[in-house]
Amino acid sequence: MAHYKPTDGFENFTGALSKKKIQGVKNMTVTRRKRIKDPLTGEVVGMGPKEIYAQERRDYNEHPLTEAETRQRAKWRDACRLAPAIVRDTSHPRYMEFYRRWKEHVQTSESPMPFLNFVRAVLIREV
Repeated sequence: MAHYKPTDGFENFTGALSKKKIQGVKNMTVTRRKRIKDPLTGEVVGMGPKEIYAQERRDYNEHPLTEAETRQRAKWRDACRLAPAIVRDTSHPRYMEFYRRWKEHVQTSESPMPFLNFVRAVLIREV
């Protein structure tokens, strides 16, 4: 994902820039900037970087998943199942551990990530 510097008037623009087909494949250019919110108070504690990327669909018949991609998807699937359960339940045994680590991450990182994404990232490294 690339970072970009917008011109005046477009600093808060979010969404698709274009929808066009290149060699029969739908290609969409998208911009976004995530708001980082505190999960306990709901207040915005930071803004993520301004990002721009092209969405392209993968042809799995032509380019099937490799073994490493299959393993990574399994890790991602497991983390995606566990993370929401931890984030939604403030009495979960690991919630406060993750919350303290996330608060430190938000204060020290140039591009902080939302709490749910942070929990997923930590869980993927642990699995």
